[in-house]
Amino acid sequence: MEFIYRAKTKNGEEKTGKIDARSEKLALQILQSYDLIVIELHKKKENTIWDKIFFRKTNIKGKELVIFLRQLATMLSAKIPLISSLKTLLNQSDSAAIRDVIFSLVSSLDSGLMLSQAMEKTNVFSKFYVEMVRSGEVSGRLEQVFNYLADYAENEAELDAKARSAAIYPIFILIVFLVVGSVITISIAPQMVDIFQEFDRQPPALTMALISTGRFLINWGFLVLLVLVGVFYAAKNYLDSAEGQNIKAYWTMKIPVLGNIYKNIYVSRFCETLSTLLVGGIPIVEALEISGSATGNFVFKNIAEELSEGIRNGEQINKLMRKYEEYFPPLVNQMVAIGENTGRLSDLLKRVAVYYYNQVERGFSVLLELLQPVLIIVLGGMVGILIAGVLLPIYQLAQTI
Repeated sequence: MEFIYRAKTKNGEEKTGKIDARSEKLALQILQSYDLIVIELHKKKENTIWDKIFFRKTNIKGKELVIFLRQLATMLSAKIPLISSLKTLLNQSDSAAIRDVIFSLVSSLDSGLMLSQAMEKTNVFSKFYVEMVRSGEVSGRLEQVFNYLADYAENEAELDAKARSAAIYPIFILIVFLVVGSVITISIAPQMVDIFQEFDRQPPALTMALISTGRFLINWGFLVLLVLVGVFYAAKNYLDSAEGQNIKAYWTMKIPVLGNIYKNIYVSRFCETLSTLLVGGIPIVEALEISGSATGNFVFKNIAEELSEGIRNGEQINKLMRKYEEYFPPLVNQMVAIGENTGRLSDLLKRVAVYYYNQVERGFSVLLELLQPVLIIVLGGMVGILIAGVLLPIYQLAQTI
């Protein structure tokens, strides 16, 4: 069972979080064993539909996860026992989210669970992380597994950062234009009516459009802002849902230029994860399913499940992949075929993953270089429209005086 607690340390620092235990009494004992003074402890309620819509759990940043994995790998390499390593990291971590996760892991380990089982219960680590740790527990290579997972998480965080940087610049330009445009249409455009009436002239169509927009925003701007905030919030909630994630994952790959970069990201993730799981001794059927989930894209997840089903029926991976050339380029299929025939599948998959990772880096570099001049042209055009609608009519009136 899962319990919600609120407690204080000996130094008076308040801590809140979740803990797994078979009973409330056992949960209290576990908390007290960490020198915590329990203020409140109750069983976690089942989430209602409103909780699912509005509730947001604390997210762990990619950088925080990398640091945690790297530190744990270092301590395990120094032959420090697992629980002692986690307790040390619990006291050292500056992240509340990481401390909550570590506390959950330690409490699960104290109750007799394996680390992989404890990670699975946190709902923070993906199936890929859980299976990799499980393979490390079986093979006795836990520290090597955590070193690899730290590298993997670092690469993933770097790719996510590049993807965000490619999106932030155009969003910033758009916001600046909307602010400037709103100021002009609200404060300047409506005042132009009196000027044209004084000269007994009819404003041009573009100017009239700006004047009408300005009047509308003055009367209804606050309501429009509330509606936009509501629409944005509802859209974000929907896109965070399973169905929304599926739709976003599909259409992301359809975006010109950027879609191909994202497709290469998913191919690289799929091949690297599959290679690593095969080296870790995970059966190929299960490894394919985990690799599909590790991409974070439902299209590749469904393809991986179909590949896994085909393997169960005795077919070869490269022949099955030919059905999905839209998502797996010919190079992937050729390398997989060679790997299957030579018994070097994991090695060649690793090389494919590195190749497409480099393609992603080059793709983002080219995209960012092209994006700036394109945005300058677009912004210049939008500013030109504002000038044509506001300044040129005034200049033309001044010429008639």
